[in-house]
Amino acid sequence: MATIADGIQTVSDWEFAKHINPKQVEFLKACDENEAEEILFDGSIRAGKTQAACKKIAAWAWHYGGPNWKFCILRKTYRELADSTQAAFFRGDGKMPPACPPELVERYYAKDEVVHLKNGAQILFRSAEDPRATEDKIRNVTLAGFFIDQVEEFDGPGYFHLYETLLSRCSDPRGPMKGLLVANPGPEDHWVYRRFVDENTKETQTRRISVTLFDNQHNLDERYVRRMLRRSKTNPMFYRRYLLGEWGAFGGKRFPDWDEDKHVVEPFEINPGWEIVQGIDYGWANPTCGIWCAIDFEGRWYVVAEHYESEKPISFHAKAFKEIETEFNISPSSRWLDPSAWARKSEYEAPAMEFSDWNIDCGRAQNDRLGGWNRIEEMLYQTLEDGKPRLQIFKTCKNLIRELPSLKIKVGTDDVEKENDHASDALRYAIMSRMPHPDKPEEEQELDLREAAMLRLLARAREHKRDIRLI
Repeated sequence: MATIADGIQTVSDWEFAKHINPKQVEFLKACDENEAEEILFDGSIRAGKTQAACKKIAAWAWHYGGPNWKFCILRKTYRELADSTQAAFFRGDGKMPPACPPELVERYYAKDEVVHLKNGAQILFRSAEDPRATEDKIRNVTLAGFFIDQVEEFDGPGYFHLYETLLSRCSDPRGPMKGLLVANPGPEDHWVYRRFVDENTKETQTRRISVTLFDNQHNLDERYVRRMLRRSKTNPMFYRRYLLGEWGAFGGKRFPDWDEDKHVVEPFEINPGWEIVQGIDYGWANPTCGIWCAIDFEGRWYVVAEHYESEKPISFHAKAFKEIETEFNISPSSRWLDPSAWARKSEYEAPAMEFSDWNIDCGRAQNDRLGGWNRIEEMLYQTLEDGKPRLQIFKTCKNLIRELPSLKIKVGTDDVEKENDHASDALRYAIMSRMPHPDKPEEEQELDLREAAMLRLLARAREHKRDIRLI
């Protein structure tokens, strides 16, 4: 049998090795790659993700550790931390043994939530219900490595800032100086998806290992596996997210009819006769987003361009608007701005007035949130005579394409959760501030057809220079 020291440094601990699955091996190897600084282990539930990450943190702490060398394990709440992460760390999970063998532990200080190993290393356990408060607690701590469990719960800019702070504190050169993350997949607008998963935006220092339930099936009871497999028919969204590990598969989507193949199109030259409408959602810390919509003669809306920037002055946005309009050769007949931009919140003039100073004259947008989401839903669902939806989006509008399928219904309401919705709000302002394209009654359509036929006859007559008597 391998010694304790050998077992915790490697994955040869006999009890752990007996049950380890290939994806856990892949994750543990990725953790030791020189170029990998941030490693994500994501995918199915019951796949051994937390167990593997706890094992690696314990191995690092034992291998690299010495007096006052600190590692940190975080989860969003202390209750989740105690019930799940610490259970895997101290007691093991299912068939798996404790991720940290008890023989290595000098003492666990429950009051301070810190483990002291016999080599002097410390592993801190922290919750992050309030990301700003957690950030303050770790700001002066030098870490050799850290692990965030269920990082998909760390959603929004506050949690991303906390993550950046953790990376900045991970600076003890005696340790690996790496961050481990475990996640069940979430919406595609999550910062974790952009940083680790999306091929267009993922960063070079990151690694991602994805796992499905079937990768760990040999460690699970057959009855449990059969029960989960039934979800493919009874709850396909749950099956895709929690068993297959697909990002973007989640319940409560506001726009379940979204289909990128139908709603996203290649850019093309805009007909100069089409109406152009712009919607603007203003922010400073949050992005300011401008959306330009072109409306064709049949009433189809094309989102043709977007501007998306945060922490920039209004003069910057105004200049960017004009540059986009020059590039696309479009000129809005109207601009509709977030109504809150008319509020003056300091000694400076209201943002709406400042936009006007830079020759961006806007109307106060209609801010019926529920009505706006309903109208967008109708336009995604409704098809015109050519079989294509009334609303289509140029593939260059990446932020809107990212946001719309990720908007989720706020529990207990008909509204959406107010997160990562800036491009969507700008689209809503544009659509709600213009009357919808009317569907003509059948009688009126019939009259239009007769009139069109008569005009065609007259045109033919002029071509052949002959008169037609209309009776």
